[in-house]
Amino acid sequence: MILRLALCVAVCAAAAFAPSIASAQVPRPNVYDGGNRWLITDFLDNSPNHVELATQEICFLPYAVVGTSIQGVWYSTSYPDWNGRYYQEGDEVKMTGDFWRDTGHDHMTLVHTTVDVAGQIRGMAFKDWTEWVEDGRFGQIVMWANARLVRAGRCGFGPVLFPLRVTAVELQKLEEEAPRVSLEVPERLSVSGRAAAAPSDGDLEDIDVYFERTGQAKNRQ
Repeated sequence: MILRLALCVAVCAAAAFAPSIASAQVPRPNVYDGGNRWLITDFLDNSPNHVELATQEICFLPYAVVGTSIQGVWYSTSYPDWNGRYYQEGDEVKMTGDFWRDTGHDHMTLVHTTVDVAGQIRGMAFKDWTEWVEDGRFGQIVMWANARLVRAGRCGFGPVLFPLRVTAVELQKLEEEAPRVSLEVPERLSVSGRAAAAPSDGDLEDIDVYFERTGQAKNRQ
């Protein structure tokens, strides 16, 4: 499945873009150019000290340029069946996502505050993250939280050239492929060995331990 996604990305790289897309404004910094692998961490709002909960890894896939925004899809490489869409205009990034076969939901709004400086500073964005699950009424809130997003490198879904943009048709192909790849991500465990309850679970094994345990460490760039 990873190979199919890499092939899809390679096909996207070869596509010709219309002049209007090529000349459109692209926000800088953004979540894809310069490294599309990020770590997102939540800090519980209803805790006086905003206790740190979970850290998950996010892979942002190539974007389409729409006016002054970029739009694309993402999936988590550290929690299975967690994926969604992203939208960035200016410094603000919005993310929506689903888990538990689309019965659990997330929304994040993040604002870029730090520009990448090679070998010195990693790009960062901050603001909020809300997670809830369906209950037949208004939805049961899992948590309201502050959020921190830190650029960590490039995703290991195949060799690609950076930057890379896609057309609306190619973006649709990625929207179809990313959830399939997401289903193949190994289970994330808690420190006690149970399966993680949700992406925001505050009792998770360390993310580096997870990647070593599941044999994925070699795929991280």
